Amino acid sequence: MSESNMSNETSILDKDELIKSVIAKHKRLLEEYNKEFSELDGRSKALKEQIESSKQEKEDTLTRIEVLKEKRQQLYHQAENVLGNMFTDIDDKLLDNKLMHAANDGFTKVRRLMDINEEKQVVDELLTKLDGMSTHENVQSSVQQIKAKVNGAIEASNELAGTIGIKALDENFHKATEELKTISPRHGWLENRIKSHNEALEHWEKNPATEENTPEADA
Repeated sequence: MSESNMSNETSILDKDELIKSVIAKHKRLLEEYNKEFSELDGRSKALKEQIESSKQEKEDTLTRIEVLKEKRQQLYHQAENVLGNMFTDIDDKLLDNKLMHAANDGFTKVRRLMDINEEKQVVDELLTKLDGMSTHENVQSSVQQIKAKVNGAIEASNELAGTIGIKALDENFHKATEELKTISPRHGWLENRIKSHNEALEHWEKNPATEENTPEADA
């Protein structure tokens, strides 16, 4: 074998070994990057779902709060109207004007209250006044209507008091958003590097060593 042939054969063998080394490096980097990307990708998806969930929950909560506030006001207003109608629809002899006016004052006060405990206290006093009214059928019919509406208003107030605060929802939203911003650059970088290494790996696995091929393996 001539020195020229031996030199060419050695050159090809050297390049074969170099390509094997480059392929191994691409595979190693792909393994590392894919592992990290998988973790970040899962976290990224979870954060995006959390962000959307927080936004939707906030919208639903705000809507529910408005509904409950309106329901509470309407029920107290309706109960107050029933009480007012008692003055005109029922014989004065059957009514205790002192209790009636005290109950009316109770409605005026309760509609302005924001604290659920204070509201319950005023409502309890109001219901006690209603219980002290005449047992006459007409009076009791109105009293039961008032009680039903007042109890409905208290139920709305209780639900309002138990509603998750908008501030807490906003904090969850911003916390998830900030974390997503933190991991997104690395997530995107890994995605691009994985694509690049896959393309390079495919190239070197398909192309044998030639004079034109100069293997490289960037990180």
